Amino acid sequence: MVHLSTVRAAACALLVLLSSGCALQAPRYQPSIDNVEVIKRSQARPVMIGNFSVQAGAVGGSAIGLRGSSMASPVGSDYAAYLADALRQELALAGKLDSKSDIELSGLLTKNDIAAGGFSTNSGEIEARFIVKSGGQVRYDAVKRAELSWESSFVGAIAIPKAQQQYPVVVQQLLKALLEDAQFKSALR
Repeated sequence: MVHLSTVRAAACALLVLLSSGCALQAPRYQPSIDNVEVIKRSQARPVMIGNFSVQAGAVGGSAIGLRGSSMASPVGSDYAAYLADALRQELALAGKLDSKSDIELSGLLTKNDIAAGGFSTNSGEIEARFIVKSGGQVRYDAVKRAELSWESSFVGAIAIPKAQQQYPVVVQQLLKALLEDAQFKSALR
């Protein structure tokens, strides 16, 4: 005969398991060939990646909630590190990354979110402030934002992996907005 205390313990363990959600990791960033080409054509001088941080209280700075799951950055301890790494990769592929450059690009992640609870579509958005300094003087200071929607499903087993896969694409869109900004290009010359 099963004791009532054993049933209660099993029920409590199941409740904890179901309510804890899963920890996921965002896919590593894959550079956009289009973004790399924009950098190559921009006549930019080599750039050093400076400090990237998360604004205090920013949504999705250290983890992004995907229904009952939490998605962490595979780089560093937060998504500011992910953003810095994405820029580092694109600049390196374009031949414009130099750790000794007098042009420094830094940033502040202000918003980073994925909505994965829709019935047929889901979306992601990211926003960051980018600062370019040359010789210690600010040459560029602007906030850039990107949004992306994609077809999905209400079924979590489909929606969560799809949202996870789309995150790097949202970041690519943010970098595209930055790299195509004429004032940004001018600050790197």
